[in-house]
Amino acid sequence: MYDTIIVGMGPAGMSAGIYAKRSGLKTLLLEKNSPGGLINVTNLVDNYLGFDNITGPDLAFKMFEHIKNNEVEYKIEEVTKIKKENNIFKIETNKNSYTSKTVILAGGRQPRKIDLEDNLKKLKISRCSICDAPLYKDKNVLVMGGGNSAFEEGIYLSEFAKKLTIITRNKVKADEELLTAAKERNNIEIYENEEIQDLQELDGKYKVTLKENEIIVDGIFSYIGYTPSTEYLSNLGILEEKGYIEVNETETVVPGLYACGDIIKKDVYQIITASSEGAISALKAKKYITNLDK
Repeated sequence: MYDTIIVGMGPAGMSAGIYAKRSGLKTLLLEKNSPGGLINVTNLVDNYLGFDNITGPDLAFKMFEHIKNNEVEYKIEEVTKIKKENNIFKIETNKNSYTSKTVILAGGRQPRKIDLEDNLKKLKISRCSICDAPLYKDKNVLVMGGGNSAFEEGIYLSEFAKKLTIITRNKVKADEELLTAAKERNNIEIYENEEIQDLQELDGKYKVTLKENEIIVDGIFSYIGYTPSTEYLSNLGILEEKGYIEVNETETVVPGLYACGDIIKKDVYQIITASSEGAISALKAKKYITNLDK
């Protein structure tokens, strides 16, 4: 029996793990992939307190080192179901089952797919510029998306690509600083109010038909938003219509069940806010257990 089980090892989950362990709680972290979550596929983080700039993987590694240095127990397993019976949570994974007095959900989000993605079997869309940029040296690349992620990753990609085209279905939403930086690159072209009408494979390249243009590219990168990883939580009655978890600060409607990070419905999705919410969730779990044991 654990005091708290934390689902997800992104910034929110690992922050919760540190605070839970230091609060004296018997703690278990569960992660289905690799510690760090989406920051593992982020080229550069330059707005996290204490670091002028750091790559996403390096920041994820430092957070994971913090977990290991504090001897927080963790396992690489995918949670498939959670239920609560008689004030005890039962957590099923693809390998084991566990019981806990509290649960902190920090499973984050996953990249949204484009409609055409399932239609072309050989279509390979990348979502990690730091992973795949060297593959497109001196080639033509398309980046989909108009937010900060699309422009941050696009600017990085432009250092490798011969030409880079950014398309966004609406107006550009990226910060003015990023938009200016992109416009200053002579190999970046930006199309606003555009979208893909058709996509065809063409001798190892892609023929991309837009509303008013047609381009040939060697690779496609997508940064068009995210969907919450909450499918396994549908039985708990804590999700809103888009699949995000509704919380009061970090408390769900289920006593002893907390949620934090990108998995919750909120206004600001940043590493620093996720880390804060993880800490708050762990402290709330500690208080809940203290009252439960009285």
